[in-house]
Amino acid sequence: MARYQVVIKRIVSADGKIIAEAKSVATASVDNQSHINQSVSVDVSSGNNSCSSFSTSSSTSYTK
Repeated sequence: MARYQVVIKRIVSADGKIIAEAKSVATASVDNQSHINQSVSVDVSSGNNSCSSFSTSSSTSYTK
């Protein structure tokens, strides 16, 4: 059985356009060989369709 948590945060301009969005996804398995995975991505847009993104991920495992 796995547990998931997703968090999304957005910065929205006054005219309703999304300027930036950050998304974090964490997954944890619940067993004798537990694993925790987390990934974070950030997208930023401004002006004439210019866009930059950043993403990272990490994984941890341990035995109970």
